[in-house]
Amino acid sequence: MRLALFGDIHGNIEALSAVVDHMAANNVHRYMCLGDIVGYGASPNECIEVIRSLPRMNCVLGNHDAAAVWRYSPYSMTRDAKEVILWTIDLLTEENATFLQQLPPMLSAGDLCFVHANPYNPEAYRYVIDRKYAMRSFASARQRLTFIGHSHRPLIITKKTFFQLTFELAHGSMDSIVSGKKKRIINCGSVGQPRDGDPRACYCLFDTRQNKIEFHRVEYDINGAAQKIKAAGLPDFLSRRLTRGR
Repeated sequence: MRLALFGDIHGNIEALSAVVDHMAANNVHRYMCLGDIVGYGASPNECIEVIRSLPRMNCVLGNHDAAAVWRYSPYSMTRDAKEVILWTIDLLTEENATFLQQLPPMLSAGDLCFVHANPYNPEAYRYVIDRKYAMRSFASARQRLTFIGHSHRPLIITKKTFFQLTFELAHGSMDSIVSGKKKRIINCGSVGQPRDGDPRACYCLFDTRQNKIEFHRVEYDINGAAQKIKAAGLPDFLSRRLTRGR
């Protein structure tokens, strides 16, 4: 089976559409969205509708998704994030708000775990970006592979190397074999707002037969997405951020 793992779309329909097309060309069998469909970007309803339309799709709740349906307070977020979420709350259709409201914070299947931020406290939304939270995640995860998002940076974390396996995907893709019993935490990067210095959309594929992770970077219409943010009257910083990938 080839499983597509993607998240942190953040209302960026241009990036999501490009990634979905890329997935279709890469023989994907199932889809797993790791949350934060909305927030920051100007097309929340369109992005939710694309997610809902995907066949054999599962999705977990991200903190921006939770804030958009008051399962998490927008007022605990940064000023720009709060502004966009309050705008998003007013914009969401009833059907799309219900979809977000019903998302689980974490899912598992066999030796795979799927969660937006971390597996030890899924709705606290702490970043796995240092040794302390990596160790807590390894201790709480029963599964061999834990797939996360939230930090917007594609990487694989192991107990031995921790954060040394950060991927520079200069040529658009990179593979890693994840066989054996060793636990790993795999961040699939961000579709709609990368923060690793590469503005291209990012997602990963997991081939369960070959035990192979494939990271992919996908070109999309960044200027179009940025212009929509400006046209919606949302913070200009968020449109500039798309072009920098930070």
